[in-house]
Amino acid sequence: MKNLTIPSVALVGILFFFSCKKDSSTNASSARPKTYTENITSSIMGNSVTTFDLTWDNNNRLLSMVSIPAPPALKIVYQYSTSSFTLDLFNSNALSIHEIVWLNAIPFIDSTFQYNNTNDTTTEKYIYNSSKQLVQKNEYSFSTVSGATLNNTTNDTYDNNGNVITETDDFGTTTFDYYSSLLNPFSLDIPYLRATKNLQKTVSNNSGGAIISVTHTYTFDSNNRLTTDKAVGSNGDIIIKSYTY
Repeated sequence: MKNLTIPSVALVGILFFFSCKKDSSTNASSARPKTYTENITSSIMGNSVTTFDLTWDNNNRLLSMVSIPAPPALKIVYQYSTSSFTLDLFNSNALSIHEIVWLNAIPFIDSTFQYNNTNDTTTEKYIYNSSKQLVQKNEYSFSTVSGATLNNTTNDTYDNNGNVITETDDFGTTTFDYYSSLLNPFSLDIPYLRATKNLQKTVSNNSGGAIISVTHTYTFDSNNRLTTDKAVGSNGDIIIKSYTY
């Protein structure tokens, strides 16, 4: 399992994958939520509702996501150092994925190394332009016998606000459109990726001529904090992400 997108661990389906890509944010002035709920209606996975307790450190970095009630079915734990961090994903308290992420001087993600409980090992390399924007990500499978073998390359382009507008890899192209008046307040995605400025409006993926699109709508509380993100897919899937503070 590569390209772990937190908190996509609760869904294996096209809608959530394309609805939450490129949402990473480092806006320290925004209040961080205490809980996150993922309500999924999927033609593939059926219906499910999962709530996570969230903890953050003093630098507004996500420390843990723990599903409730106890004992947790899912738990994600981060540990940070100066030049790297680790991510551990547990299913029913059994380690499923371990990833170490190294940082560059910016500091953004430079490279990763991940293994899981099915003996898959993968690694990534991140490449940035002079504006410190991620423009290419190379993904490799890894073995002690053959070393690293390239199996996917992703290239990104940006608008004038620093929002990703196209993402092309070996499987297809994803295009992004944004609400110009809605800023991206935070993310539960992997830390140390360049934040997009605005919240997504539509996301469309074309893979071999098969096009799936997702439309987002949002609600906010009286303090202008994000409370819900409703993503509706052209395939009929719906994900409602809710936050409490």
